[in-house]
Amino acid sequence: MQHAGIVKHRPVESIDGANVKTASAVVVFLLAAIGAQAKPKARQFSASCDKVFPVAEKMASQDPYRIVIDGKKDMILAIQTGTSWLSGTGDIQVKFTPANDGTCTVTDFAPYSGIRRNGTVFLNRLEKQLAKSNSAK
Repeated sequence: MQHAGIVKHRPVESIDGANVKTASAVVVFLLAAIGAQAKPKARQFSASCDKVFPVAEKMASQDPYRIVIDGKKDMILAIQTGTSWLSGTGDIQVKFTPANDGTCTVTDFAPYSGIRRNGTVFLNRLEKQLAKSNSAK
């Protein structure tokens, strides 16, 4: 006889070694995927941040990007890419850190996205823009 609110459960079947290995592999994969999302991507450029930031700022104001925050003083850009109609927008946060040797490290703190290749698309485009601006001089 069953009382209201009490549900009888079947006993748990034993788990064999193959199922434990499969479950362990899934857990390891998920942890690796979560870890990949949190890793910022950085690239060091030979030019100073005073030269790199304006190029990035100009690039971020053109398609497919839109500047959300332009922190000239702190050398930080917050950018969006994509559209809300199709695939949604992607947020990109970029910080420019000057080094004592006159180089500039640009770090993309955007969360992982397979389409964005974990931040490297913006950094690759910035590298190409810097090469273009150097060759034009």
